[in-house]
Amino acid sequence: MKQVNNFFQQVLTISIILLISHIIESFMPIPMPASVIGLVLMFVALTTGIVKLEQVEAVGTALTNNIGFLFVPAGISVINSLGVLSSSPILIILLIIISTILLLVCTGIFSQLIMKPSKKTAKQTKNIKRKRVAGDYA
Repeated sequence: MKQVNNFFQQVLTISIILLISHIIESFMPIPMPASVIGLVLMFVALTTGIVKLEQVEAVGTALTNNIGFLFVPAGISVINSLGVLSSSPILIILLIIISTILLLVCTGIFSQLIMKPSKKTAKQTKNIKRKRVAGDYA
């Protein structure tokens, strides 16, 4: 019975975060899906310690294990919208290509910024290399 209670508490925690994200979505001036807001809220809650991983881990694992099943409704709605999509296939293909290129460029720039060592780190690395070289030949 305790496991069932724990599972329901985890579902309740995730549901509350999703409810908060829907409320935030209704007040945002730009359109953003509540699920994305919920992911950000969950990330912030987990990293700040407001929500402990143990409080949502079992439900998160269960949802991840069944993710293929959860994408079926989205796939069906795409198939139902084929009439709308087929009205401008060139535009859609162009949009996919441009967004993919834009995503790759942004990812590359962001990763370069993250991986770029600071001046302090570069100076420390040079000092360590000098000490190693001086130590090897001394």
